[in-house]
Amino acid sequence: MRRTSLALAVLVVLSCRFAYAQEEPGQFRTAVSALGGLSVGSSQSFEFAGGRGSFGHGSDAGFAVGGGVAHDFSSRLTLEASGAYLDRNAGAWSADAGLRLNLVPSGRSLVPYFAVSGGAYSERSERVTVTLPDVDLPRNFGGFPGQRGGGGRPITVSTIRADGRLPRLTTDGSRETSGLMTLGGGAVFAAGAHVFVRPDVRAQVVFSDDTRVLGLFTLNFGYRF
Repeated sequence: MRRTSLALAVLVVLSCRFAYAQEEPGQFRTAVSALGGLSVGSSQSFEFAGGRGSFGHGSDAGFAVGGGVAHDFSSRLTLEASGAYLDRNAGAWSADAGLRLNLVPSGRSLVPYFAVSGGAYSERSERVTVTLPDVDLPRNFGGFPGQRGGGGRPITVSTIRADGRLPRLTTDGSRETSGLMTLGGGAVFAAGAHVFVRPDVRAQVVFSDDTRVLGLFTLNFGYRF
């Protein structure tokens, strides 16, 4: 009886040690990587108030380049921070930090994961401002010919060009930095003891005046140490 109990105890201890060993992080727990990919999503905007209209337009897609650093807290949890230049609106960038939840221990040769992070998104946009001469417009004027102005008369192209004057156009640029949250996932493919490749897909939620969701598709090439 004692021998059976001792054998069972040894088996339990060995099983626990084996399970713990299977869940241990890989030998190299810190990694640096370079990334390249594509950022997609519309950033068009339009504003009109009184006799002034503002139009803004950002590219629907642009390349993304950057890098990041990551560290395994455990076999299932990885802290990561990254930054990227996004070729949108004459130069946008994003920076974020967050966690990756590994679906299998990080020491495996293939490690799929879910990820969530928070940070900042900044973009520069060029705007064209249209000033209409001598036209009395209501606040909710949408800028369409035929709509009535504040005096009750229709707004037409000839009215806008009254006295031979055309609308005045001015351009200016501005940079706006907004809060950012990302959600997504990917997988780490080990190409050796130190080298890995990591495809990653994220939804970038930009919390600006008009909350937008951008897509970020990247391929990371990294080195573990």
